[in-house]
Amino acid sequence: MVGRFGCKCRNFIRLGAAILVVTGSFLAGLCASGNSAISTTNLTQALSPSVQATPEAVSFVDVPVGETYTQVVRITNISEDVIQIKTITASNADFRVSGILLPVVVAPGTSENLTISYRATAEGQREGEVGILTSTGETALALKVRAVATVGQRELTASEAGINFEDVATGSSTKKVLSLTNSGNRELRISGTSVSGAGFSVSAAGAVNLGSGQNITVDVNFTPKDTGRQAGSLIVSSAEGGVLLEIPLSGTGAASSQKAVKLSWEESPVSVAGYVIYRAADPSGPYTQVSSEPVASTEYVDTGLAAGHTYYYVVTAVDANQGESEYSVPISAMVPGA
Repeated sequence: MVGRFGCKCRNFIRLGAAILVVTGSFLAGLCASGNSAISTTNLTQALSPSVQATPEAVSFVDVPVGETYTQVVRITNISEDVIQIKTITASNADFRVSGILLPVVVAPGTSENLTISYRATAEGQREGEVGILTSTGETALALKVRAVATVGQRELTASEAGINFEDVATGSSTKKVLSLTNSGNRELRISGTSVSGAGFSVSAAGAVNLGSGQNITVDVNFTPKDTGRQAGSLIVSSAEGGVLLEIPLSGTGAASSQKAVKLSWEESPVSVAGYVIYRAADPSGPYTQVSSEPVASTEYVDTGLAAGHTYYYVVTAVDANQGESEYSVPISAMVPGA
């Protein structure tokens, strides 16, 4: 048809299942003859996309070498016709597509999900496209994919460099909460947490995997049986062998007093679910919770104290949603000697 109309510049108009190849002058003739609405409509249909991706592009950022990251993409049929997704191809072998069984028929306004994965084999940047081929025989969508791989780093950090328990009465127990965070960019596999040293114990989950930025909390307890200074260590072990983190522990056992400290405070002017009591050996803290759960009254009796020591107390109010107020002004109490 090009030779007939003598023009090398072609326009394509899709009419149903047939494709006509016409010259610019012939297209103008159609418009002049009153068929412009037909030709324009079909040209618009040929250029309009039939599917849409959410998200419109995929990025994998700071993927540690040796790790595989995935992202789910939703493919939606935004046309008015039923389409069939025949094949999905990736231009770069570093990117793989899974999670969708082809061929698949997608009705207008409906969606199918697929998963794009990237395994970092070497440090650096990778780019590519995932092509969605439909039953029309054309690539309906070319989804841009980008990835940046980095050298993997494993690092476990703690909220405290060391834990010290001061003047804990023999026979009584106190605890401190320690937060452990994966500060690296690779997953950490923790096989367990243990302690050494008399009087120390830890309450924590067993084996756990921590992704980058994730954290867990553990309760470190000190229950001295004898008076005097005691030392130990908290050890976090790796499932791959070795020690991820070791934190020094120390504490002082003191003679237990038969005396108790009775605390009382003014009732909150607003409705509360209860009050929480904290104790410290210094007015500046750190304060440790001594009431196992919120108390309903405005009084509390603290026992298991060391003879001849001064303690500092603060109280907080807790609402029905477990929201907790700021500390009250500290008050002190001196426990008489044995």
